[in-house]
Amino acid sequence: MSEMDRKRKYLGMAAVVLVALGAGQLVQTMADGQTPRPTTPENIVKTAAGPETMVPAATADLLLPTSPAAVPIDAAATVPPSNPVPEASDSAAVGPETTELAALTAEIPSLPPRDTLPAVDPSVATPPPAGTAAAPPCGPVLTLTAAPQAMISVVLSSPCQPGSRVVLRHAGMTVAETLDDKGILVLDLPALEARGQVSVLLPDAVTAEGAVEIPDIAQMRRFAVQWMADDTFQLTALENGAAYGEPGFVSAENPVSPNGGYLMSLGNPAETLPMLAQVYTWPGDGKTRAEPVIEAVVTDLTCGREMLGRTLLSDNGRISSKDLSLAMPDCTAVGDILVLNNLVDGTTLAAAN
Repeated sequence: MSEMDRKRKYLGMAAVVLVALGAGQLVQTMADGQTPRPTTPENIVKTAAGPETMVPAATADLLLPTSPAAVPIDAAATVPPSNPVPEASDSAAVGPETTELAALTAEIPSLPPRDTLPAVDPSVATPPPAGTAAAPPCGPVLTLTAAPQAMISVVLSSPCQPGSRVVLRHAGMTVAETLDDKGILVLDLPALEARGQVSVLLPDAVTAEGAVEIPDIAQMRRFAVQWMADDTFQLTALENGAAYGEPGFVSAENPVSPNGGYLMSLGNPAETLPMLAQVYTWPGDGKTRAEPVIEAVVTDLTCGREMLGRTLLSDNGRISSKDLSLAMPDCTAVGDILVLNNLVDGTTLAAAN
């Protein structure tokens, strides 16, 4: 059915409804003892249905497209309701067209008044639609756990900064590590003090801090050396009078001894500005005599200049530190090794090989 035919259909239906209402009004007027108006040419209206139909004047006023002054209005007539949808009991007006019109009208929902609608609070965030994955928190989240052998188990999570350089600080020792492709760093950090405080510096000056008690710190003694950039030191140890290469000699190539001592390297040397450290640990029960040794190799990057570092000694949880400064030979000595010993009691340049 075209739009024009639909409009004509509804206009015809409206005329039928108004005729029924007018007839009902005429019956009501007669029942009240009023004399109906005589049928005159002015009361005859041609409807859209075709033949001339007698319609009460009040109803005719609503159908004729004229101004109120053009047609007399009976003051006793009652204006029909604004929504001329008949009751189901009105057999004169109910039909297929009326039923369709009522159904269309019922489909229009009734909205509450505007002032009764709840106000929207702009401070309340709108939740994401169902099925939408929430964005992961950017962190950082630092988790510290006390581990055996007076170690600090470090787990750092910063999902929005994968591959980033981070700087860890603990008891004066500073090293630079790298987050993996998921923004996570997991490592064991040798504790140098009982309170086990660790801070992490991330890009954009974001920091994360935490602490964990290390109850067995008194059972270990530790010596550490740290440096950065092209300055390079190597930490070794001689236990119970062992010589180089003998059992009890601890180095990066032989990090664990049968006497309970071990060496750990910290920091990522592949970083743009590496900050590295080596930590040697031996039992603190007095049964193992240990002599930490620092070596410095003369290379094309270290020859003819001063190398800087720092040493730290943790004795029963008490920390002492010293600045390390070493003047390297000129570049004709590339390949030579400078050795620093007596480091627990004092730093002394022992020999140049």
